Amino acid sequence: MEYSAKSIKKNAILNVIYTITNMVFPLITYPYVNRILFATGMGKVSFFTSVSNYAVMIGSLGLGTYGIRAVAKERDDENRLSRATAELLIINTVVTAAVIVVLLVSALFVDKFASEPILFFINILIIAATPLGLNWLYSGLEQYAYITKRTIIFKTISLGMVLIFVRTIDDYPIYTAITAFSSIGAYICNLLYSRKFVRFKLVKGLEYRKHLKPMLLLFASILAVSVYTNLDTIMLGFINGDREVGLYSVASKSKWLLLSAVNAVSAVLLPRLSNYISNNNIKVYNKTLKKSVSFVFLVTIPISVYFIAEAFDTVNILGGSDYHDAILCMQILMPILIISGFSNVTGNQVLIPQGRDSQFMRAVMIGAIVDVILNAALMPSLGCTGAAIATLVAELTQMSIQMHFAKDDIIMNIQFSTVIKAFLASVISCVVIVIIRRLITINSVASIMFTGIIFFCLYGVILLIAKEDYFMEMVELAKKILKQEKNNRF
Repeated sequence: MEYSAKSIKKNAILNVIYTITNMVFPLITYPYVNRILFATGMGKVSFFTSVSNYAVMIGSLGLGTYGIRAVAKERDDENRLSRATAELLIINTVVTAAVIVVLLVSALFVDKFASEPILFFINILIIAATPLGLNWLYSGLEQYAYITKRTIIFKTISLGMVLIFVRTIDDYPIYTAITAFSSIGAYICNLLYSRKFVRFKLVKGLEYRKHLKPMLLLFASILAVSVYTNLDTIMLGFINGDREVGLYSVASKSKWLLLSAVNAVSAVLLPRLSNYISNNNIKVYNKTLKKSVSFVFLVTIPISVYFIAEAFDTVNILGGSDYHDAILCMQILMPILIISGFSNVTGNQVLIPQGRDSQFMRAVMIGAIVDVILNAALMPSLGCTGAAIATLVAELTQMSIQMHFAKDDIIMNIQFSTVIKAFLASVISCVVIVIIRRLITINSVASIMFTGIIFFCLYGVILLIAKEDYFMEMVELAKKILKQEKNNRF
């Protein structure tokens, strides 16, 4: 299988399409479902989704990241790849089964679980099917074309089912079941398609022990990271109730959708940078890393600034008037796009490819501890706003520690002029759209479309005037692609 340097751009484009697909469908279904189920119904769904996400994360034991690295190392030898895949799949299946047993027993004692038995058991099915997904195998093999096609198919079917079957506030179990169908269907397809790359057969002498230490190190890191993504929702459910969970889910969903687009490129670079490190190709590694850092700042800074300014209209579109209390929460979360985007570089593109898993683990563990302490202190009085403040401070903490560990690799690859130009261009563009919004009155959808076009076009023009190096390089690349397309037509 060929893995040329040129394919990075293709993989990045495919993964961005995949990520945009995951963004577009929620942008269609989420506003619709929020208006049908309201904050309380969505709070119930979000609570059990967070529980299942935790269970899946525990069952994987860090496999999501470790598996990509392991597959990237073995992908040129079918026998070794098949062996490694079988070892990792068996570990994943056994641990997931143990997690399901614990959850089933806990349902006898936790009233929150017993209160919604249908949601509980639907999510148990999702947890049980997750090992079949083998997402780490496809990412390690850089099979982004297949992942993208599969996602579009199942998202389209799920969208149609949501619009047809979710009609009243009492349909939240149906919405959860449709979500389960989308996930489980994709997992089964993944398992069947994987036979194209690996051979599953019972063989003696499979080695599990060699995987456990690096998996457990990454698991500890992922467990800590999940505090930012899931534990806050679970703590809100116990401390403040379903409505606060529903409000927080709208704000955090906005952050997650935007951050997913940014991290799509980082996800593509993890197996490739791991390969560069293993082959001691440091020059190409640093060149790729420098472009990645510039990309992150050029994208996250304007998106963060824009959505802080347009938080009211964004929440209004996603949830309606019942969710207006989530506006401040969303504004607090938006700077995390910059922080998490950069920590994704320091972690997934520096520390993990270099095998410095223990340093990565320490950074995110400290951030997780900060998050839990602040959640417990702030949630009782501030609700979802307290959760947002805790998450912001925790993300900033772990990013700072990762930066300390990765400074020898990362500082020389940061173009500080890019950061300054991106920030100034974003502030100027923000001032312009704030003035425009004060002069005209339009609905939220029109506002996002109108101000979005003005903001990002003005941002691009300012960068062109400032002759920002990486932005100019992207413009030249776009011109070449358009020229090639035009020549192909004629």
